Amino acid sequence: MSNLMPVVTIQYDWHEILRLPNDEVWISAKFLNTNSVHDKVWTTLNKPDKKIKINLSEAYQFVSQSNLCLVLKHVESGLKVAFVAATKAHNVHKKAVLSVGLAENALAVSSCEEDKLLVWDTRTNEALLDLDGHGGPIYKCRFFPSGIVVISAGADGSCRIWSAESGINPVTLQGHTMAVPDVCIVDKGRNVISVSKDGFAKLWDIGESKCLENLTEGQGPINCCAIGVSPEEAEVENEREIGTKNKIVVVGCENGLVIAVHVGKRQEIYRKEVASACNACTVVDQTIVMGCEDGRLVLLNLQDGAIIREIHESASPVFSMVTLTNHLFVIGRQDGNCVVISIKDEFAAVRVQLTGSDCDGIRDVAFNGKWILAACRDTYIRKYDFNQISVHFK
Repeated sequence: MSNLMPVVTIQYDWHEILRLPNDEVWISAKFLNTNSVHDKVWTTLNKPDKKIKINLSEAYQFVSQSNLCLVLKHVESGLKVAFVAATKAHNVHKKAVLSVGLAENALAVSSCEEDKLLVWDTRTNEALLDLDGHGGPIYKCRFFPSGIVVISAGADGSCRIWSAESGINPVTLQGHTMAVPDVCIVDKGRNVISVSKDGFAKLWDIGESKCLENLTEGQGPINCCAIGVSPEEAEVENEREIGTKNKIVVVGCENGLVIAVHVGKRQEIYRKEVASACNACTVVDQTIVMGCEDGRLVLLNLQDGAIIREIHESASPVFSMVTLTNHLFVIGRQDGNCVVISIKDEFAAVRVQLTGSDCDGIRDVAFNGKWILAACRDTYIRKYDFNQISVHFK
């Protein structure tokens, strides 16, 4: 089943311009494989109360407006779209950002094309640590649940563990022969899973810097991975494994294969073909969301791999993805589109666009329960208030 909603986009600096009277921004709607329909939103000054009024063509209906949010309805499709501007745009890197991670304590870690890996404070924008050790670009960086330990993975084929307090690198996980584009942390982080362009997904024991098992191999380049929960628990005898007994790891491959493996059982559950390179994935409740090079989002049942539906609104490749709360997830695309979507059918006609990128790709996204960070090719990491987003899905 296809979702036939258009992608509605607005000028990246709309929230600054629409504060002024007698000014305008562009807005466009594009259904897949059709030309964009361009329009405008303009302001006038209401003379009696001297308030600024938002004006629209007949193609759109006004729903609501606040300082950082404009909600419109696209009349033809019935799509409600909320444009949310960033609370802050962080500029801690000098080159395009590759990855970003966010802890609950407001610390962030991010990497860029300058091969920099930085720990910094999202409240002050201050860079606290420069983590130097990788031999090349760092493709993924994440905080462990503790918020004081970081894992990074990169082009040199290694995963490194860092203290976010001291910058010390006590553990380096070596075993992949090619770049590592993604990692998953199992529960609190005694174990992690890495995937590589060498076709291997490896389960690691952090404490002993040791690979416990190759969960997949020989699949061709693997681009992404995500962890979900299985109702089936395995008997895990190795005391070095914590929390793996009921975990499913899902990997997305360059050749379009989606493979699910029960980690505790060391058993492949299923594999599915989605006919386009799998660039990013996440698990929302019991649903896998796979983002593809051809722009599709393929939603699959975590337990058996059955395709639930496809959302194909854009031809722009999916670059990044993360699960939010309340059945929501956010994706970033090559064309700078960053959108929040619900897996619930009742919100099939609702989209929240996280604005700010002027057509520069969203390389990674992170979420800590309160804030979303979007890492962009334009060197900025934009910060969005989740409360301004979740309200549109109630």
